[in-house]
Amino acid sequence: MSIQAFDYRDQINYSDEKANKVVLTECAHARTTLWCLKPGQHIHPHVHAGDHVWVVLEGTGLYLSEDQTDLPITAGAIVSAPTGSSHGVRNTGTTGLVFASISAG
Repeated sequence: MSIQAFDYRDQINYSDEKANKVVLTECAHARTTLWCLKPGQHIHPHVHAGDHVWVVLEGTGLYLSEDQTDLPITAGAIVSAPTGSSHGVRNTGTTGLVFASISAG
């Protein structure tokens, strides 16, 4: 696989039904996805193998975890969830919430 670069704005794709995942890259040890959530949409806290790093690009919301208190997030925030940690999100704003998720493992 060759090195790839993206302008995330060209990849934004919302769904009326639920949070929408846009897969950008899949490598042997990591996957990069763009998550697009309309106001009120959410991803339930869940756990799976591998570390996750979320980079919030647009909007506001709450980072949800069964392991800690909800954490407010806004554009520019970087959230790191180690393997085995519960992680989810809710768009609490009035505009779209867009974040890049880099998962390794």
